[in-house]
Amino acid sequence: MKNYSPPKGYSILQSFFRSYKQVKDPIGAIVESMEKFDGTYSVNMGIQKLIITQDPGFIDYVLKTNHKNYHKSSIQTEQLGRFLGKGLLTSNGEYWLRQRRLIQPGFHTDKIQALYSIIKKTVDDFLLPFPTGEQVDVYPLMNRLAFEIVINTLFNIRVPAETRNELSRFINETQDFIIKDIRQPYKSWWFKISGEVNRNLKKAEGARAIIRNIIRERKESNKKFNDLLDMLLDARYEDSGKSMNEEQVIDEILIILIAGHETTANALSWTLFLLANHPNELKKLREATQDLDLKECVTNDAITCVINESMRLYPPAWISDRVALHDDTYNHYSFPKDTIIVLFYYGLHRDEKHWENPSAFIPGRFSKRAVDKGKPKGYYPFSAGPRLCIGNNFAMAEMAIFLQAMIHRFDISSGGIVPGLKPLVTLRPDRVLLGIRKV
Repeated sequence: MKNYSPPKGYSILQSFFRSYKQVKDPIGAIVESMEKFDGTYSVNMGIQKLIITQDPGFIDYVLKTNHKNYHKSSIQTEQLGRFLGKGLLTSNGEYWLRQRRLIQPGFHTDKIQALYSIIKKTVDDFLLPFPTGEQVDVYPLMNRLAFEIVINTLFNIRVPAETRNELSRFINETQDFIIKDIRQPYKSWWFKISGEVNRNLKKAEGARAIIRNIIRERKESNKKFNDLLDMLLDARYEDSGKSMNEEQVIDEILIILIAGHETTANALSWTLFLLANHPNELKKLREATQDLDLKECVTNDAITCVINESMRLYPPAWISDRVALHDDTYNHYSFPKDTIIVLFYYGLHRDEKHWENPSAFIPGRFSKRAVDKGKPKGYYPFSAGPRLCIGNNFAMAEMAIFLQAMIHRFDISSGGIVPGLKPLVTLRPDRVLLGIRKV
């Protein structure tokens, strides 16, 4: 048997006893271990071996330098995939690469500019009845807004409220079940025999049926709507010149719905919380964003800095993983194939080795002037390498358009409560209570 040199960490028995804490408080448990083992440690679950790291060099090695040796784990490809299908988020290998090459051109900055006006109208309509008060929970509001934006940019048509609600319920309820299933594998048998798995599969099929009807109506109309659905239907493979089949289009739409909705809702909620609790930064942002047109808004340095700093402190994608396809080494570590490498972005983004005053909200650290002195190391809000989030430009644009509109129509102030962390597939706040009043 080959001898390997994994990082120091926990034995099988220690890993077993720590599993309860890992389920109850995953971020706290990982942070505690990172401090104990200096940023990288191993977990031994018997057959399954894990390495958890917040070392930016190790993360870069997995995501960029030797990315061909790493695939997404079955947690993402199989457990998410059985509900969402085989889209960009849930596929690996040649199929993923082919889909990426097909879809990526539609998300280039020049292409998504056509969607700015749809985003702006959605934001303006949403802010008209926006509630005011001393303690308004903005998280469910941001959740709804992000969903409205993704629906309107996907389908630039009137989608009935009942249909929107059904899709929204599917996204929220199914994600909650997936996390429960992942964190409690010993209950998987119960989830199957109790019918919970089948109930969520039925919800997924209901969502697919809704999208299938929209696609068929679009094709029959022979009209163009300049939305993401048009882009997906018009995309052609370079080698064959063919388009995706109907089920492939549905898979990709489900991925856009869940990935483009949840992450943005979380990022906007945390950003509003941080601005409300840092009135000087809010004032500076208002002064820097007066009278901007849409294009200026999306490229404004002050808005970009605030969003980047918010995602540093509260990265929506707070963790990810990759599986080694072959034995590998990194620095003085060596480990066998099938080892899961867990990339802990939340810890890295707050690591004092790489960030000065890491717990403080300092948007200026991302300013063009500061970045020109040296690109921030250890920052992965949208992952990195070939699997960099395909919708990163779209996400930054919609957040910028919303923030500019929000802060010039409403004054936001602290609600006196720090949100609790809910580390699910993405990093949710439990609630974000803020003071909201019209300017």
